[in-house]
Amino acid sequence: MRNILMRRNAAGIFVVVLLSLFAFAACDVLVTEPNDRVDNTNYAATESFSFAIAVKNQARLELGAINGPVDVIGVPNATTARIWGERRVESESEADAKARLNDLEVRITDSQDEISVQTLQPDDTHGRNYVVVYHLRIPQTWKLSLGHVNGAVTIDSLNNDVSVKLVNGNVQVREIYGNLTAEVINGQVTGNLTLPVQGTCKASTVNGLITLSIPRTTTAEFSAAVTNGNIHVTNLALNNMVSTPQSLRGKLGNGQGTISLSTVNGNISVSGF
Repeated sequence: MRNILMRRNAAGIFVVVLLSLFAFAACDVLVTEPNDRVDNTNYAATESFSFAIAVKNQARLELGAINGPVDVIGVPNATTARIWGERRVESESEADAKARLNDLEVRITDSQDEISVQTLQPDDTHGRNYVVVYHLRIPQTWKLSLGHVNGAVTIDSLNNDVSVKLVNGNVQVREIYGNLTAEVINGQVTGNLTLPVQGTCKASTVNGLITLSIPRTTTAEFSAAVTNGNIHVTNLALNNMVSTPQSLRGKLGNGQGTISLSTVNGNISVSGF
């Protein structure tokens, strides 16, 4: 019995010694690990992607992008939603850029009523640039919800509600027949749209212009406000108008819908067609 106990004690001491050695080795590796931060982004690695999703009961697309241009176009009678583009990493060497492509993911989730597209990348890029270029072709009747950080956004030919939130970049909308919400921090909002009856258009920027064209037959309560800039309304009959150097209010047609525009630094221009 004593021999067994001694062997067990010896084994226990041996394990403790091993664990101590491993801990010491691990600490040594952590201390000598090279800095992961890069000094420049002169080299790039790219990889294309492409998805085609059969249209069933979905009626909405949600996109969460981070860095890179985005264009979304509605296609009449489409039976497939198509999503394609390019993943790109820019780093101080081609080898490092290629290795980091695995850290940049385009994740698509197809649920019962919507398709969700998300960019996934490291929270800390350590000086690298992670870019995803998106091209999306969806049914013309779908709703669109788009959140983005850096990059130009173009949306064309949708007959439903559009919502865009962007930090840095310009938003251009063309041939939109539906409600529009566009919130931009640094950039401009431009384009043309047709509101449904009792529809809503709300566009705001902090630093940038707002330039919109709407049908002369639009009916809505209209308001526009600037802090540093001017407001121009042309080729539209604005009734019950109240204006100040920094704001303009009035009624278009019967005033059934709502148009609300605001910017801190920039001009607002609205014209009828």
